[in-house]
Amino acid sequence: MATEEEIRQFLSDNPPATEFAPYCYVSEAADALTVHFKQDADYSEKLNDHITVYRSLETNEIVGCRVKGISGILQDLHNYIMVRDKKGNIELALIFLAFRGGAEENVARTMNDLAREAAERNISLEMSA
Repeated sequence: MATEEEIRQFLSDNPPATEFAPYCYVSEAADALTVHFKQDADYSEKLNDHITVYRSLETNEIVGCRVKGISGILQDLHNYIMVRDKKGNIELALIFLAFRGGAEENVARTMNDLAREAAERNISLEMSA
């Protein structure tokens, strides 16, 4: 068991992060992509069967989203578009393109907002070769 002094030293050597960094995470178990652009308290707004948007409680701005059924999209994306960064990753903004077609105007507008947020933060999804 660690002593109090060892714990203090560990916390001193490993302070908690002070700045939020936007991120995306794919859960294979849930077959979902979760994205957070900002670290605001949020509420969820379901756009369709696949996409839930997270909006700031304070400003209603988009702060993140969840995309269900992501594995099929990722498997098929290379058949439609081959845009990858230098590391071989896919720009996150492209994922929202898959849901834009045939969407109602307000949903399509939100998809554009999600794509813009992802592009502004330069978020990419790691892809295996």
